[in-house]
Amino acid sequence: MRVEQSRATGWVAWVLFGGVILVLLGTVHTYVGLIALFRPEVLAGTRAGLLLPIGWTGLAWAHLVIGVVAIADGWALIRGLKWARLVAILLATGSALVNFVFAAGHPVWSGIAIVLAVIVIYATAAHGGEVADAYGT
Repeated sequence: MRVEQSRATGWVAWVLFGGVILVLLGTVHTYVGLIALFRPEVLAGTRAGLLLPIGWTGLAWAHLVIGVVAIADGWALIRGLKWARLVAILLATGSALVNFVFAAGHPVWSGIAIVLAVIVIYATAAHGGEVADAYGT
């Protein structure tokens, strides 16, 4: 039996971390979207305080869509699927943009979410191929 050596480096952990963060970001986006959809009075801020004049309903649906897709893609990224890398970068970029728009309502959370999205983008873009190599696929 021949043993092959993996070319994967320690950076695989960053991609897996990015997948976990993407699942967590998706979960939070989903909850924020549900809150904004069913109980918008709970969220602080007003439409006038938002960067773009988008209603809470539109923002709620944006959070819901990004959240559900991010959860599914985070799991695919953790499993090392190749298509998940591009989707993860696009989702993290979309998440950062939505949180930038949402910053007036919740500035602390939006800032944290933008930083986490940047980490996902970097880890996936720079070292995403190493995960598939680590799994041997």
